[in-house]
Amino acid sequence: MFQFVWAVALFVLGSLIALDYRNLALRVYDIIATVSPGGPPSPRFTPDHLRLVWACLAMAGAVMAVVKGWALFN
Repeated sequence: MFQFVWAVALFVLGSLIALDYRNLALRVYDIIATVSPGGPPSPRFTPDHLRLVWACLAMAGAVMAVVKGWALFN
């Protein structure tokens, strides 16, 4: 059950960051820039790249949620 909840949470958070029209990816990018020990990310790593990474994580979370849900509730 714990893994199912985390997979759903990853899917929801990844979808919010990847598809948000209010630029949640920019806020996450700014947080990464402020807390990174080596300084901000490379200028080539844009918020659009961050959205792509979170979209991939959202898809992985969706697949894990389906697999864990199938095993848990079937």
